[in-house]
Amino acid sequence: MHNRSWAALFSDDYSTGLKFAEACLSIARSPYDQQSAETGKAVALALLRRPEAFRMLQDRIAMCTANDWQQHVSGLDGIWGVALVIRGEIAAGIRWLEQSILRREREGYRVLADWFRLYLCEIYLEIISGKERPPAKVLAANMLTLAKVMFTAEKRILALVEQIRQNPQFDPNGHFFGRSEMILGLLFKTRKKPTLAVQHLREAKRITSQFGPTPMLAKIEGALAELG
Repeated sequence: MHNRSWAALFSDDYSTGLKFAEACLSIARSPYDQQSAETGKAVALALLRRPEAFRMLQDRIAMCTANDWQQHVSGLDGIWGVALVIRGEIAAGIRWLEQSILRREREGYRVLADWFRLYLCEIYLEIISGKERPPAKVLAANMLTLAKVMFTAEKRILALVEQIRQNPQFDPNGHFFGRSEMILGLLFKTRKKPTLAVQHLREAKRITSQFGPTPMLAKIEGALAELG
């Protein structure tokens, strides 16, 4: 149940991720399994943007830090940056994610560093696509960061994706490559480069289709449909 929870979270199916985390909690007996499920639940709630999630995530990180549960702390670290962005603290969230990536690199935890790189790419995409306009108060508080991202996002995303693709732990036909292709496709779609966008989105679809219907696959297919 714990592994299925994380598989769902990776595929953007946060509701299913929460369901499996709660199922794990209902049957787990060992402290390790129980705490792993609690971490998955906290992550799912944060990504679902539930009102109670920010405080729960904050408390969870504090408890794991106090107990020196490094595996849990490492996983929650980048999600905290995402939660800050969701809360409207965009500049602080981006800085936190950048620092979290550096911390994972120093630890040699490359898979997690690259997972957080993917989140950073998608935050940049959200900003430059303009699909979700933040309230005026949030825009004013993050104006300099937003302006900088608008001018540098494409270069940053390309560099981050290249780092991810260089990780020898990743299968070229696996999730991380599929998500990287999706990000590139959405980037080029936003930048009005339809030929490149379709090329990368089709590759993303080829890879992601192997894992069945997911919100991630639906997002890719929706973008392809919009491009005709």
